[in-house]
Amino acid sequence: MMSMLSKENTSEIFEDIKRNLTRGVKDRKHTFHTPVFCNVDNENNIESRVVVLRQFDSPNMVLNFHTDFRSPKVFSLQQNNNSLFVFYDHKLKIQLRIKTISTINNQNKVTEEMWDKTKLFSRKCYLTEKAPSSPTNLPEDGIDESLGGKEPTFEESEKGYKNFTVVQNQIKQIDWLYLAASGHRRLKIILEKKIPSFQWIIP
Repeated sequence: MMSMLSKENTSEIFEDIKRNLTRGVKDRKHTFHTPVFCNVDNENNIESRVVVLRQFDSPNMVLNFHTDFRSPKVFSLQQNNNSLFVFYDHKLKIQLRIKTISTINNQNKVTEEMWDKTKLFSRKCYLTEKAPSSPTNLPEDGIDESLGGKEPTFEESEKGYKNFTVVQNQIKQIDWLYLAASGHRRLKIILEKKIPSFQWIIP
């Protein structure tokens, strides 16, 4: 945990944020591994869901997660690419609200690279016959019964590539909040051309 002194050093805070985002990708038990991702749908409603943080490109300040191209959020992000991540670590007592600009990648070099690294069991998620959020008469996962409870073969999994999508999210602003009985601290970090500027604000 950061010392109280470092809680008031903007450069140290920024470096600590990047360290925790990096750990969130690598450590499945880290609280930053599963942030809440928010965007606005085509009816101007706010949509939020938990996603798995798959990559953090620290030099370029980009967060990535994977989804199905047929998902409603992909269509929404194509119409309005403003988005927001919320991270919270109850042990560190730190909340991050990260404003981003999202880019959809489907059937391109980005997805080819990540698809090759995706395990067969994880590829299974992209083999549903119907699109995510499609109505159904029965509780089901949408995957063909022949694949029920088992890992697909490589050949079977390849059918899901067309649905596999990498959402890249360029960080524009970070709102960092530290909760402490001795006094909360809140810092706004604005990234212009990947260069941070800092502004303390009242929590």
